[in-house]
Amino acid sequence: MRLYLLLLILFVLNSSKAQTFHVGVNSAYSASFLFNKSISTAAADTEYVFTGSSSFGITSAFYFDFGGYYHRKIYGIKLETLFANHNQNMRVFPGEGAPDPNVFYKYKIKLNFIDVPLLFTLCSTHHQGVAFEIGPQISFLQNVNVKLSESRVDKPPIPILTKSNFQNVSFSGVIGLGIFYSFSEKLALSTTIRGGYGFSDLTRNINLNQKYFPTHRFWTGINVQFLYKFNKYNSKRNKGYKYYLKHSRRQG
Repeated sequence: MRLYLLLLILFVLNSSKAQTFHVGVNSAYSASFLFNKSISTAAADTEYVFTGSSSFGITSAFYFDFGGYYHRKIYGIKLETLFANHNQNMRVFPGEGAPDPNVFYKYKIKLNFIDVPLLFTLCSTHHQGVAFEIGPQISFLQNVNVKLSESRVDKPPIPILTKSNFQNVSFSGVIGLGIFYSFSEKLALSTTIRGGYGFSDLTRNINLNQKYFPTHRFWTGINVQFLYKFNKYNSKRNKGYKYYLKHSRRQG
């Protein structure tokens, strides 16, 4: 928490020195998991079923470098606020012995978060090419829902979970790699393959009669951002991203 607050303070203090500032909207779709040692990825009493999750929100970023705005490599810090759902489908095979593939029930755990990632970002070709991002994320749990999605048994005993069974605040690490494309001096699109892993245990000790295993978030998917750029450079010295790209190609 202290590290996250320190990075947030640095974001605010350095934004005044930024050479360009971006704001925009953010949308993502991901494959999501709630990892727990008691759950299997193969046929067992309880197994994972592929589940999709989504998020949307706003993003802001500032970029700077000490070689000039149109230096080949440009660095920055990105702050986002995302309204995210993190879903996990489970398939349960009741009874003893080997699982019967025709006797099971499925239920979905749906968690709603406000995710706030704070990411270091690097674009090696000045906002027109490959971009890399990495950093911490703090998440605030908003709601919990468990729903039966399919059943081939009578009266399936799905778990009763509420918000009280989960931690209100959790921390994750986020990493991404993608493409940044500038349509003009003001408008841009960023498309990133992004993944995250939760360092915090999401749950509280739900059942003291059984061995307890922590639960961790994991997700990976595509993140798309539409951005508006506020540039703060000397137009007499820097003639625009098209001028930079033309000269960088000549040098290459």
